[in-house]
Amino acid sequence: MALRVFFVFLVVLFLSGQGYAQPCSLSSVIVDVAKTGRVAKGRPEFQVVVNNTCICTQTDLVLSCDGFTSYEPLKPEVLKKVDGGCLVNDGGPVFGRYPFNFSYVGTLPTKKFTPVSSQISCS
Repeated sequence: MALRVFFVFLVVLFLSGQGYAQPCSLSSVIVDVAKTGRVAKGRPEFQVVVNNTCICTQTDLVLSCDGFTSYEPLKPEVLKKVDGGCLVNDGGPVFGRYPFNFSYVGTLPTKKFTPVSSQISCS
């Protein structure tokens, strides 16, 4: 019995060190924006990386995007303005540990794509 408890303790310790035991929340979504170096229509291109650091999938992810303008059209499946922000991936999954990337030509939004809401789905 003591061996079983010790084994379970080791598994929990290992998983918590890997981040798997951490609760998922909106704060698990990290958004990085960087200039790519490309210029189009006199405006810089930006690469956006949406990283869900939780192992659970997040759907219906909305980012703040006040002041966001793209001078080259983005497919609405990638980023679409909705009430309260911009919907990522047409509301589809942003999988844990698999970044969702897109590029746009324009200016940085005033709130720099801060996560506003999402649905967390763990199975």
